[in-house]
Amino acid sequence: MSDKAKTTIGASEIKVYAGAETLIFHVDVDDYNQYLNEQMPQDKVSPAFNMLSRTVDQGCKEKFLKLVLKNGKPLGVLALQMAGMIGCEFGAEVQISLKKPSA
Repeated sequence: MSDKAKTTIGASEIKVYAGAETLIFHVDVDDYNQYLNEQMPQDKVSPAFNMLSRTVDQGCKEKFLKLVLKNGKPLGVLALQMAGMIGCEFGAEVQISLKKPSA
């Protein structure tokens, strides 16, 4: 599905500022759920990088790849930070808290 089509079907446009670059991502529930479902105990970087690559705006893709790849491999910390920021923004509609039971 093209980014243009996704923006008309309810994907959230999320801007991530990385250094001097502004990157735009179009993320919907299916994109984020797929990212979570792809994570394995021994693999967190690939699912994060794949989700970012699938959802980055085509106009930002070259900047994104230049920023996040080093020697052709994703920089794990950067990919995870960006995916985490998108997750925080994507789920920001609901406030969740924990109330400890009375003793």
